[in-house]
Amino acid sequence: MQSHNNKAIIAAAGSRKTQHIIDQVLGDSTKRVLVTTYTNENLNQIVNRLSAGTGVLPSHVTVMGWFTFLMNQCARPYQSFVLGETGVMGGLNFLGQRSRFARKDNPKRYYLDPASAVYRNEVAALACEANQRSGGKVIDRLAGMYDHIYVDEIQDMAGYDLDLLNALMKSPLALTMVGDPRQATFSTNTAAKNRQYKGSRIVDWFSERTDLCAIDNRVESFRCNQAICDFADDLYPELPRTISKNAEVTGHDGVSDIKMSDVDEYMQKYSPIVLRWNRQTPTGDLDAMNMGASKGSTYDRVLIFPTKPMIAYYHTRDFNQLKERAKFYVAVTRAKYSVTFALP
Repeated sequence: MQSHNNKAIIAAAGSRKTQHIIDQVLGDSTKRVLVTTYTNENLNQIVNRLSAGTGVLPSHVTVMGWFTFLMNQCARPYQSFVLGETGVMGGLNFLGQRSRFARKDNPKRYYLDPASAVYRNEVAALACEANQRSGGKVIDRLAGMYDHIYVDEIQDMAGYDLDLLNALMKSPLALTMVGDPRQATFSTNTAAKNRQYKGSRIVDWFSERTDLCAIDNRVESFRCNQAICDFADDLYPELPRTISKNAEVTGHDGVSDIKMSDVDEYMQKYSPIVLRWNRQTPTGDLDAMNMGASKGSTYDRVLIFPTKPMIAYYHTRDFNQLKERAKFYVAVTRAKYSVTFALP
């Protein structure tokens, strides 16, 4: 088995997980490397950091979005094994779904929309099918092109993505998968396949593959102080606790609350970044950012305008009523020093 080749890095918020990829990739220019991730925002950040802001990547590095990778590096070169001919596959249909009545014995109707674009939910399935029917040519081609593939934000992967990653783990190339299961705010697709591993349950998928993959738990946060780490960790009691490496004391630290009537005075004194669930969340006349959009950012202080379930969680620590634990976790863990809730 090639367990030494593959690694899953399960990292807490603020553990510099993307920086780990940057350091590894830039540390050895003899290795042909592909770095891929799902969201454009993260992709742009990776390109920016690997190119030191120039946009020009080192010659041994390729960076591309997950869907570009699935479409152009996996499915397209071997589409004829599934679709019967080459040149059939068009672009990506991100919003449409295939008909419930489409069957695999009519692959063009099963995988493609009437304009020959591949349905978003079927791209990874098409790539896996092409690999299987071609006798492993998809994976062989990738192993010929790259020595090491890095997948960032692994918690966003779903459906047949996991089957493809499983096949890559059995290949000669090295695969490093990095992510925080608590920050599963996006998903590449909504396919039923592998549903039991969705979001934070991706850790179960890894723990079933320890023969293929070494698991590295990064539990240190260089961003949040210990009080913020503890509050955030309570949202995911099944995962390892986070150890803060930020011991700075400012005089206003940790997690607290204020009354709505005190918000203006608080804003003037501490200038926090204001976070809300969505546009419908009233924040007075304050400029605010949606919680999901704050992912990847670091701020000194955040002021959260919570939803009713979040207020209930703040008082009880019972997360069973929380519809969207992941975005709440993201919001809380943006702050270095203080997280404050504006309560009615």
